[in-house]
Amino acid sequence: MEVRVTKYSGHAREIARTADLEGVAGLCVVGGDGTVHEVVDGLMRREKADWVPLGLIPAGSANTVHQHLGCTDPLDAARRILAGATCPLDVAQVTMGQQVIYCFDIIGWGGVADINRTAESLRVLGPSRYAVAALWHVLRAKRRRARLILDGQICDDEFLFVIGCNTKFAGKGMQLAPHAEIGDGKIDVVVLRRASRLQMLRLFAKVFDGSHLALSYVEYHQVRSFAIESAGHETLDLDGEVKGTAPVEVRMLPAALQVLA
Repeated sequence: MEVRVTKYSGHAREIARTADLEGVAGLCVVGGDGTVHEVVDGLMRREKADWVPLGLIPAGSANTVHQHLGCTDPLDAARRILAGATCPLDVAQVTMGQQVIYCFDIIGWGGVADINRTAESLRVLGPSRYAVAALWHVLRAKRRRARLILDGQICDDEFLFVIGCNTKFAGKGMQLAPHAEIGDGKIDVVVLRRASRLQMLRLFAKVFDGSHLALSYVEYHQVRSFAIESAGHETLDLDGEVKGTAPVEVRMLPAALQVLA
């Protein structure tokens, strides 16, 4: 076993992209969603012959993919890695103009990106920072005009948020996309167009068990691609990282990687 410790932002991406993986049985990531994001992005920039299965050991605030796989305990995650069984992991190819980034978890626009930006400033609160940030933006929510394209179907409207989910979870314990599967070749898109503060509070109260999908003002789509076009060039939430701007095109790459799970 060889251990490499990251020294700066982007280092995990560089390691995953350039490391000699010949004869390597697995590439294990000890970290949170941001670290996994970098490793996935780095691996996707290699030749396919060099790809190896990913082992995921949780050590972050949200650990969304770990929640999805049911291995939020580091020792349990390590045991699964040693067992050697794998499952497919779809990867989203996110295109913003000339820039392409690969994501494994979420692509959020509008209020979702606002929430994550606030959560980043509340890291002292630990995992609860996502819930606090979500509540804060419920009171300050604003609609943005955009064109949403789902598998080629166009909708021009005002939206509070749009989020594409590959995993069931967004933030700590928020089961935003309860029907999502990481290996079904699709991304689950949750859309909120119009809602009062009271309706948004109801959504927030129900999102932890996934029952928010029963609310009439919550839209849920399972698609292979989606795009958002807006004049405001709003920032995006890519796997929990606030970076990139709309317009954005997202295309799912089925079973692009394998996870030791």
